[in-house]
Amino acid sequence: MKGFIFGFIDNLIVAISAILGIHIDSYFSGYGAYGALYGALIGHTLSDMIAGYSDFGYVIALNMGLGCLCVIVLVYIYLLIFKNITTV
Repeated sequence: MKGFIFGFIDNLIVAISAILGIHIDSYFSGYGAYGALYGALIGHTLSDMIAGYSDFGYVIALNMGLGCLCVIVLVYIYLLIFKNITTV
C-alpha cells in the first residue's frame, strides 16, 4: 500500500492542529470555529512543507509554505471584512 503512511501522517498533522486550535480558541472564550480553521490551515502548511521537502527539496518546500501562508493571510483579511456580516 504505497503512500498509506505518508497520507496517514499528513492528515494526522492537520487533524492534531485543528483539534489544538479548537482547544486554544475555546480557552480564550471562543466557540472553537476560528481555532479549527486556523489550526487546520497552519497544520496543512506544515504538512505540505514536510511533504514538499521529502519529495522536492527545501526550495520547493519553502515555496509551498509561502503559498499556504498567503491563503492564511487571505482568510484573515476575509474574516476582518465579513466578521460582522456572518456569524460562526
